[in-house]
Amino acid sequence: MQSIKIKGRLSYPALDKMTKMTLGDNSVMEYFGADIIIPKTNKETIARFTEVLRKAAKDSYPNMNPDRFIEQARINKRAIIKDGDEKIATATKPETYTKAYTNSWYISAKNKLVQPLLVDRQAQIVSNPRDVFYAGCWVIAKLNISTYELGTFKTKGFSCTLTGVQFFKNDERWGASPKSECL
Repeated sequence: MQSIKIKGRLSYPALDKMTKMTLGDNSVMEYFGADIIIPKTNKETIARFTEVLRKAAKDSYPNMNPDRFIEQARINKRAIIKDGDEKIATATKPETYTKAYTNSWYISAKNKLVQPLLVDRQAQIVSNPRDVFYAGCWVIAKLNISTYELGTFKTKGFSCTLTGVQFFKNDERWGASPKSECL
């Protein structure tokens, strides 16, 4: 397993309570999580992240070319870092994603076991995440990257666990504001 801190904008944050997602087999997965959006112009961050992916692949499969592992994960839709423009192009309602995901990469990070550590800019624990974190704010996300293999099909991929989020700075809010009864 490899760890990395990534600076980006927060999208679809589910940091204060678990959210539910229905899987292809109709089972339900609960998790804390968010998308971390990184501008495509931030080549340094993308290069650092790619290096972490290489190290994670090499740790798990020392005899396999890590770049080939990354490419196979992408082809099999098991990659962690994804193209925001592709998300827009393939979306049923592209207007939902245009503002946030245009000219960006994004990482969908989840934690199915525990709430990530949430801290403010001064590294003080945040007791009410909705007061600090919102879609569009800048954060530093701590991610644990590991590999997996689905036994039945021998499909390999990466997993990304969100272990911490630090508020970094305010920016334009995306989407609707939370309803007052949710606060």
